[in-house]
Amino acid sequence: MIHVMMPTQYAGRSGGRVDEPNKRLMAAVLRTVVDDCRGGSVYRHAAGHAEIDTRSVRAAIEYIASTDRAWPFSFENLCEALGLDAEALREALQATRVPA
Repeated sequence: MIHVMMPTQYAGRSGGRVDEPNKRLMAAVLRTVVDDCRGGSVYRHAAGHAEIDTRSVRAAIEYIASTDRAWPFSFENLCEALGLDAEALREALQATRVPA
């Protein structure tokens, strides 16, 4: 007898591959915020943008400072989904960020 597994059943399993693209996107968003807190990504600098974009730095600082969980991609929700301690990451970023 062959058992058919529906996509919703597969997605609900822990470690299911369906969740991986979502987590990769979450990690990419978080990486961008970390880069912006530190003065911008290496990709922006490699593209000839040697100046620090202070607007991006300020936006990243505001983003990590927020404890709002209403938005699925809020800092708090991303950290929780990726298994990170939001407060510890927030403190580490504040210690290493460039002044805006």
